[in-house]
Amino acid sequence: MKRLLLAFSAVAAFAQTPTVSAALNGASYSTQLSPGLFTTIYGTNFGTSAAAVSVSVGGSPAFVIAPVVANQINAVIPIGAPTGATTLTVTVGGVASAPFNITLGAYSPAFLTQNNSGTGLASVYEVTGNAVVTPTAPAHSGDNVFMYAIGLGPTTPPVATGAPPSANDPTTTLPTLTIGGVSTKVTFAGLPAGFGDGIYQVNFTVPTNVEGTQPIVLTIGGISSPSNVTMALAGTSYVVSNATFSNPGVASPGSIATLFANGIGTSTNQTTIFPATTSQGVSVTFNGTAAPLFHVIGAVAQPQIDLLVPSNLPTSGTVNVQLTTSTAFYANYSLTMVPSNPGFYRIQDPKITTRENVIAQFNGTAGLALPVSTTAALGLPACTSTTAAAVECGRPATIGDYLVLYATGLGITTPGGSPTGQPLAPGAIPPLDGSVLYETPTTPVVTIGGISAKVLFSGLAPGYPGEYEIVVQVPSGVISGDDIPVSVSILGASDSSVTISIQPPTS
Repeated sequence: MKRLLLAFSAVAAFAQTPTVSAALNGASYSTQLSPGLFTTIYGTNFGTSAAAVSVSVGGSPAFVIAPVVANQINAVIPIGAPTGATTLTVTVGGVASAPFNITLGAYSPAFLTQNNSGTGLASVYEVTGNAVVTPTAPAHSGDNVFMYAIGLGPTTPPVATGAPPSANDPTTTLPTLTIGGVSTKVTFAGLPAGFGDGIYQVNFTVPTNVEGTQPIVLTIGGISSPSNVTMALAGTSYVVSNATFSNPGVASPGSIATLFANGIGTSTNQTTIFPATTSQGVSVTFNGTAAPLFHVIGAVAQPQIDLLVPSNLPTSGTVNVQLTTSTAFYANYSLTMVPSNPGFYRIQDPKITTRENVIAQFNGTAGLALPVSTTAALGLPACTSTTAAAVECGRPATIGDYLVLYATGLGITTPGGSPTGQPLAPGAIPPLDGSVLYETPTTPVVTIGGISAKVLFSGLAPGYPGEYEIVVQVPSGVISGDDIPVSVSILGASDSSVTISIQPPTS
């Protein structure tokens, strides 16, 4: 009797009605669907046996791709399915779901991506050697490459749904392709021989005068693929503030910036360079002026160069940024110059990744203003009244505390902040002993919790070119909390992306 009850339970569980909650483009994960598309279907009670599952669209059978899991099925929409509004049904073990409403267009182009998320780097390969194209192994002008896509519609000759063609079958309509907005020559688009799961191959030639990581867009029948998919080309991708990694393409003289580039070509990471302007054959110039380098980090997934933007550049207009490596020269990046682009340096909480705590030292000490939880997560001791000034520790700030905030991009500095003073020459280091203080002629406005804080000093940290100190006093009236907003504004630009912990003093 017990054995019979177990068998009955198994049958009942198997016969549960499947439900469909979504049918998405299998590459972009959008609702843009078309005949012949590789689609991902989400729902419940799909079981785990592909043989027990069938999918129909508008009453015509789709091609189910193994494996099947309880909440997801991959399938190819019937090639002959009519466009327009229709329904999709999943049947498991003879039990059908309720029809799920979908709309089919003639095309739904999307690229397969390297992280399978539908965004980021496309899955692009060199024709010679089939090597994947990445920031450390980027494509170059004139290279012949290919990539995989879905949703490109019918082919000539036509193929049955899910059937692998015996030869490369081109699409009936040849798509167009742009990289960074530049038209690219497509030499083939179609279903490659042996592929029967709705995956198309697109062969093309990399255009000239395009460099860095750029959006790549495929258009067919007036429908374009999403613009959030990119391709890695050799050269400069963008320049950002070293503090915020935001507002690409904008910099101010004397600030620390990060240049992200593909194919730097360095085999090791160089981190003790300054004030040298060349490392392992790598250099960067701004309108012909060589930038002093802090770091050249090429042996990582996303190569970067940290540098000091020359202080003799203009504060408006554009300058030409040229990257030289040991094997190539890239001269096509235009940078917009501004008087300031302030950015606070910050400490990210290891356990609360959304928390961007401003780097703030208690004046005259190595102690940091941090939430108690962040202090613990970083493995730092808690600051107490007996902690030596030179010990790095953490505690929340309190009303009246004097803090040193660290930033970059506050604009030109001069001795004593004199409006007529001479800024530091490119690559020069402010005196470590503070015998001459290079200050901003304009005092920034700093708020903590929306309340203006008294600014006692604003200028370069002694011994640290491009890094600014702002000495402030925590104003009265600031509410308590671990994520109190901090902002800085100077010369028409601001940064308000960081927080600080303010708590009542402990007894």
